[in-house]
Amino acid sequence: RRGLLGDARCGRGEGRVGYGPRVAGVMSMFGFSKKKNDGSVKSGSESRKALSTGRSSKSLARNSTALGGSRVSSGRRRNGGYDETDYGELFDEGALETNAEEGYDSDTEAEVGEKYVRRPRPVEGPVERATDGGFLHRQPCAPSLIPPTGHHPAANAQSKPTHELQLDFVYGYRAHDTRHNLHYNADGSIVYPAAGVGVCYDSNEHAQRFFTAHTDSILCLAMHPDGEIVATGQAGKDPSICVWSSTTCELLAELKGFHQRAVVSLSFDGSGRFLVSIGLDDDHSIAVHDWQTRRMLASSKGDGNRIFNAEYNPHDGRIVTGGVKHIKFWVMEGGYLIGRRGVYGKIGAASTILSIAFHPDGSTLTGTQSGTIYQWAVGGEQCLQKYEALHQGPVHDIFVNDEYVVTGGKDGKVHFMTHYFEIAFTVDMGRVVETITDSQGKPLCCYDGKTPCVKAICLQGTSLLVGTKGSEIFEFDMSTETSWRVNRRIVTQGHASCVDEKTRSQSCELKGLTTHPFLPQFVTAGDDKTLRVVDMYQRRQIAVRNVSSKARSATYSPDGDFIACGFQGGGFIVFETATGNEVCAKKHRRETISCLRFSPDGRWLAVGSHDNFVDMYDTRRSYKRSGVCKGHSSYVTHLDWSEDGRFLQSNSGDYELLFWEVPKCQPVRFPSSMKDTRWDSWTCAVGWPVQGIWPKHAAGADVNATDRSKDGEVCAVADDHGLVKLFRYPSDVGRGEYRGYLGHAPGVSNVCFSHNDEFLITTGANDRCAFQWRHYETDEGDEEMTSEVEEECLTAVEDYEDFAVSNQVVKMVVVGKSGGIPVYAPADALDAKPHPEIPEGSGLDPGSRLAFLPCAPSIFAPDGYLREPDALAPCMEAAELEFAHGYRAHDTRDNVFYTARGEVVYHTAALGVVYDRETNTQRFLTDTPTTETVTGHCDDILCVARHPTGSIFATGEVGRNPKVLVWSSDDTKKPLVSLQGFLKKAVVSCTFSRDGALLCAVGADHNHSLVVYRWQTGTMLASSKGSPEKIVSVNWSPFQDYVVTCGIKHLAFWSTSPFESRKAVLNKKGKMQTMLCVCFPGPDTTVVGTQDGSLYLFKGYQLATNMRRCHSVTHAVFATRDTIVSGGKEGSVKFWTIDLMQCLKEVSLSHPHANGSCIKSLDLANSMLLIGTRSGEIYEMDTTSYSHTLLLQGHGYGTIWGLATHPSEHQFVTVGDDCTVRVWDLGSRRMLLVRDLGARGRSVAYHPDGSQIAVGLAGGGLVVLSADSLDTMHAKKDREEPIHEVKFSPNGAYLAAGSHDNHVDIYDVNKQFGRTGVCKGHASFVRHLDWSSDSTILQSVSGDFDAMFWEAPGGKQIAFSADARNVDWGTWTSVVGWPVQGILPKYSMGTDVLSCDRSRTRTIVATGDAFGCLKLFQYPAHKGAAARVFGGHSSKVTNVRFTFDDMYVITVGADMTVMQWRLVL
Repeated sequence: RRGLLGDARCGRGEGRVGYGPRVAGVMSMFGFSKKKNDGSVKSGSESRKALSTGRSSKSLARNSTALGGSRVSSGRRRNGGYDETDYGELFDEGALETNAEEGYDSDTEAEVGEKYVRRPRPVEGPVERATDGGFLHRQPCAPSLIPPTGHHPAANAQSKPTHELQLDFVYGYRAHDTRHNLHYNADGSIVYPAAGVGVCYDSNEHAQRFFTAHTDSILCLAMHPDGEIVATGQAGKDPSICVWSSTTCELLAELKGFHQRAVVSLSFDGSGRFLVSIGLDDDHSIAVHDWQTRRMLASSKGDGNRIFNAEYNPHDGRIVTGGVKHIKFWVMEGGYLIGRRGVYGKIGAASTILSIAFHPDGSTLTGTQSGTIYQWAVGGEQCLQKYEALHQGPVHDIFVNDEYVVTGGKDGKVHFMTHYFEIAFTVDMGRVVETITDSQGKPLCCYDGKTPCVKAICLQGTSLLVGTKGSEIFEFDMSTETSWRVNRRIVTQGHASCVDEKTRSQSCELKGLTTHPFLPQFVTAGDDKTLRVVDMYQRRQIAVRNVSSKARSATYSPDGDFIACGFQGGGFIVFETATGNEVCAKKHRRETISCLRFSPDGRWLAVGSHDNFVDMYDTRRSYKRSGVCKGHSSYVTHLDWSEDGRFLQSNSGDYELLFWEVPKCQPVRFPSSMKDTRWDSWTCAVGWPVQGIWPKHAAGADVNATDRSKDGEVCAVADDHGLVKLFRYPSDVGRGEYRGYLGHAPGVSNVCFSHNDEFLITTGANDRCAFQWRHYETDEGDEEMTSEVEEECLTAVEDYEDFAVSNQVVKMVVVGKSGGIPVYAPADALDAKPHPEIPEGSGLDPGSRLAFLPCAPSIFAPDGYLREPDALAPCMEAAELEFAHGYRAHDTRDNVFYTARGEVVYHTAALGVVYDRETNTQRFLTDTPTTETVTGHCDDILCVARHPTGSIFATGEVGRNPKVLVWSSDDTKKPLVSLQGFLKKAVVSCTFSRDGALLCAVGADHNHSLVVYRWQTGTMLASSKGSPEKIVSVNWSPFQDYVVTCGIKHLAFWSTSPFESRKAVLNKKGKMQTMLCVCFPGPDTTVVGTQDGSLYLFKGYQLATNMRRCHSVTHAVFATRDTIVSGGKEGSVKFWTIDLMQCLKEVSLSHPHANGSCIKSLDLANSMLLIGTRSGEIYEMDTTSYSHTLLLQGHGYGTIWGLATHPSEHQFVTVGDDCTVRVWDLGSRRMLLVRDLGARGRSVAYHPDGSQIAVGLAGGGLVVLSADSLDTMHAKKDREEPIHEVKFSPNGAYLAAGSHDNHVDIYDVNKQFGRTGVCKGHASFVRHLDWSSDSTILQSVSGDFDAMFWEAPGGKQIAFSADARNVDWGTWTSVVGWPVQGILPKYSMGTDVLSCDRSRTRTIVATGDAFGCLKLFQYPAHKGAAARVFGGHSSKVTNVRFTFDDMYVITVGADMTVMQWRLVL
């Protein structure tokens, strides 16, 4: 035998025998062939390829070993391996085995061919200040690198930025070329790899922790038996293995130096001491490590074929490896690894092993590419059993516990099988992804219609994790066999991978990225032909859109309404953000669309392609191409627009920088003419302000993308070698220092800041992950907003859109023409149909809107009624606003001022108020709804500014297109000028220049823009973007021409010519936080109040003094030449020396009628100090004696709902969401009593004798108070929903309470308010109640406008509404009914009118509507009746009541204001 097979040898314990090269060569040369097992003949070449040998069961039993040292057969050891010399079993059973016919699997083929080749990182060189030696100065762009006029590089331009990044969330999961990498740890967190990061996901908090010590993609992950320690292996030239804690994410050990190219598999042994690893070198080497001592104990060549898995058998300590036609069982003996091939025998054929697990009996289970599972002998290498066709295609993972064998495959099935491989039930991932949809019902995780390929599974308790090749992880509740169908959720989602069938390699990349212009959302566009929308705050993918080609670029329109997406094939698509509907699709190029960008005004869309052109499209002409920018000699990489939209700059692949004039698309011949251009964004990697981001010896595309932060402080860079870098901006140096962050695999493709710079989003081309980084300044830290600051800065901004009258959009349609002018009506009103059960003899007026409401069958006219001839004419009475109780301060500040004459100016609702302290009277700047000219505001006023003369004021409002009105406090009938057009959403603050000629205002649009007007002529002089976050205050220095803005982590000093900002420099003396208020003690000196209660004193724009923690929150500051006054949340007023070194006096505000003392405004005139508080009080303090008096008072924050007038005195009572009940006196125009209810009030009523007040609460309770002291007399709680209406009967014997749970409860007053009856029958909440004059019948109206009648006190319903037609009603407060048909506007569906009251003389009916108007009609009000309309409220008038003598009308509203109107003829 040695003569014939002299060169045959067993390769280092591989258990494999082959013909020697001489013999094999001779045999193939002469055409000899070997016989197959079935007797057929193989060719020599086929035989060489297929030949594999194995040991007989006898030999295997004789030579089996285990960890710890069984005897090993004699032989010679070589290179750490084992060479067998006993050839006696060469042709035993199983020595020559065939290969299984498994077919072609693209995923496996691509995984086998992957080598993870990396381009070397260039030498960056030293930091250089001079730009002449920089990389870009040696490129074609050098002539265009021109600094702005008068610019000098900052002293620290080459230094690291003060800003930093912290990884916040990772969207994605690596599964396309790996498997079995998904685990629960001991804490229940989910551990998995994504890009180069080990992720620990806390499902309870929906938060992630990260292990970031790897420098390349993590390809494998193993969990320690203790459930805490994790081992991960990466790709790379010298790949490392990291062992780390999944609870602290701290590195415990790093193992490197042996493997090459990559570490593809890891596994801990049963004790957790040893760790086995597989490399990607040519021999696919295997190594065993003692990870705690960081020593490699043994190693060996694995196989020439690719090995996918290595697993420690927890039962016998052997190592099992599986791969392409490969399965081996390994033991370690004396520092050597000995491997023996598995013997299929007659049971099967050599297969590609993709998954390995261990049966509870100690046997080994292996899943194959063909869908078969093999079971191998305990302690041996023989194949015992074959389970075929369990999956249609590869079995990628197997999980075994005491109950089930769980398998997952490419067919998308997760089978739960008994230990005897009988399928108990199956989780079908194809059905799962079809049922998970977004808010519009569209699929959230389906890409191309293919079934998700399962790559990893993990079962812990009743929770199942499934990881798919599409970079998605699902978690299921498996408490029952069907619970997974309902109780499932997505843990994370990323872009999917795909295989290029031509190259048989992974080809998908992720390159497209854009952030929403004003929402916390971003969109990624990838080669998986999807666009994905992610919410940064929710940290979830909220929508996905499939497109027809590989997506390579994306951009939002400036208004956020559209997204444009560029394709690899040369076309692009534009679709609506809200619906996903396609707007247009164009294709004028054949090469990749690498970049797109809308102009700042949204008019133009620039599209850059790899055809070297930039195409210009006109969005107003259905995206018609208007021009082509020609001139680049390589593919276009980046585009940016100038702020005015007149110019475009572009980069190309050969480092060109060109400028274009739009819309002509002509190149700018002289780049120097563009040096002072202000760019709306900066994403170009080539240009003057980004010279320092390039390595000195860059080669190729080392910088893939850049983005300038919205505040212009830093520039983020996507590095081609896996780093995310942060540089100062501008980086106008040869090479700048940076802060670098690991996490991505090599090839970071894109970077983009969020709209407010809170986050930086980065994408990896090859790892297909999106990283969300939290962006902050080094000294900034996280800021916890107090409740009132959050209300002002965050919630209020949402309210501006949600509740502003001008934002209440109703869809209208044309219903005809009048005088050639189209007539419109609400679309929903036209869809309404008359009630089908209107009886004969109904009292409905012709054309009455009540015919369309549920109350229609209940409308009957009284017998014998005759309409007066002038019944439709306006009533004779008019309402004059006499006094307004209220002051808006919950979301505004610095809004109480003295006039030159000593009067007080402030605002509430839509009123500008001038208050005379001497006479206790008010004058108003108010809107007149019936005139077309502007006489006042028609929506909430948010700010007021005083002119240097002290008699002229400016006020700004909320609205879609808000106004700034300038008016005189001496004559409030008409404003001097109205400024409108530029600012959007709201005017949150305004200020006059020191000479009074100019007015600066800031809006609540997405950029919180600033504008400067010459107000007397209405000319807009300048404008600029302010900040991504809310600016709460803008102030003009009275000593110099500069403006200061402050807001959420914002403080900027603005020069006026040009109108440009400079960020405050804190010099480590303070931290950037929410800045709230500003004052100016002298020239070049500014004092700022902060969220943490400090006072910052600036000299110029640099912080000079920080007086820490003066208040809990510093809300207001005021300065004279010798004193600074500050006010805080805790209600204290402090007087300081001009340098803030000494506090001269501290005074605490208090008043028995005040419900709070958070100070929001200060104004000092002579020795008198005005103080405005958040709870609606205005105080005046004498600074000589420091005594203070309460001037004015209103309700605190929240809607005022309940209103009732005294039955015999000029008093009324109100309740609201500020949890107080208040009693007011009309004659003195002051509040008499107040009590904190401890709960929100919704309704209130006086007893007929005026001795008691009943209050209905939002929590369903009912409280009866003494009218004299507001002490509690009775308390009831029979409901859980709000008590929306309460009403005493005219005889005072009963109290009716209507609730939101659709019932009316009747209580007996004389029997300790015992309940006598319940009125049941409404289908909606009860909103209005009225008693008959004799107290025997009760009328109720519900939220759906159904009217019902009840017998009192039993609560029995009167079946026929016609029986109540002649009832004399003691009051009428219902908005529907026969006598009030005319109060509803044309086409109304009832929701326009919210409240109603009939005068005591029964001649007038007053209404309050949803638009802030008080209307007076004749009573009864028939269809078509004319009204007198009065403005003043800014939003819903929630209640209206006449006084007992009809001398006054009182209105309350959602604007927190009580208005006292006098009726006049």
